[in-house]
Amino acid sequence: MKPILTIFTPTYNRAYILPKLYESLIKQTNKNFIWLIVDDGSDDNTEDIIKKWKEENYIDIEYIKQHNQGKHIAHNTGVDNCKTELFF
Repeated sequence: MKPILTIFTPTYNRAYILPKLYESLIKQTNKNFIWLIVDDGSDDNTEDIIKKWKEENYIDIEYIKQHNQGKHIAHNTGVDNCKTELFF
């Protein structure tokens, strides 16, 4: 079934807290969603952590890394890359 929901997370150097969200998302009984993460230029290990999660393939993750431009630009990037009917 094609996902109808995008769960959006803008992030910047939040590798220490993203695992809590990931654990919550993989425990959902309905996994008919895409987790869209826009990394606004993190210089911590965010990219490595997300790469590992994508390899686990428990949920559909789309990851976009861009140069640091601020949360509002990361949000616009998320909206521009949403492929589902609903965006949260």
